[in-house]
Amino acid sequence: MDVEHRDFGGAAVRHVGSDDRLSEAQHRIANNLALIAGYTRLQATRVNKAGRPLSAREACIVLEEVAARIETVGELHRLLSGEPGDVKGGIDLGRFLAKLCTSLMETVSFAGDTTIAHRDMGGCMVRPDQATPVALIVSELVTNALKYAHPTGVAGRILVSCRSTGRGLVVEVIDDGVGLSEDFDPLRDGGLGFRVVRGLARQLGADLVYESGDIGLTVRLILGSDEEEHRVIPLRPGRD
Repeated sequence: MDVEHRDFGGAAVRHVGSDDRLSEAQHRIANNLALIAGYTRLQATRVNKAGRPLSAREACIVLEEVAARIETVGELHRLLSGEPGDVKGGIDLGRFLAKLCTSLMETVSFAGDTTIAHRDMGGCMVRPDQATPVALIVSELVTNALKYAHPTGVAGRILVSCRSTGRGLVVEVIDDGVGLSEDFDPLRDGGLGFRVVRGLARQLGADLVYESGDIGLTVRLILGSDEEEHRVIPLRPGRD
């Protein structure tokens, strides 16, 4: 199974009027539950292919990665289940990402002493159907930074930010870790986390830019404005 290039099937999340709010919510919940189930199956496949038992620490990390994804979509559903006027003009992505950073700091044990900060430049509004993939991309990038930015276990810092450019949105995840190795291409290489990020970005029609230096890695998600309504098909991984 190719996480990045497969047609993930399933009905697309529809951008509908408030009269269809309940139907839309049910549809989105069903899609996102399928998404989380797919992630979990992929994690199980990866563990099985490792060919060795996981240590208690490794098993804890795998389960916490799944829990982080559930927390992410759960928080979005709580936001979307509010009063219709709360999301009529879109979702305030900056406000949501601030909550996400706090949640990851509180629930992910392998964060250690690393701090996760958020900076909101304002004006970061997205449609409800865009919010889930963007939030999951950020969650994956932060999780990757927590796991790999400081392999020696020293305390680090991760900054999540979003800003409006007038032609769209730019979301950044910046860490102060060791960066990427010279022979690693983040647009082609990597494990499940990198593959999922690329797949979600492509389905959003967004660009991914990786800037790796001697001190730290910056990952930039560029989401252009699109006046034409279009569908966003949630990533729905299946079995390899």
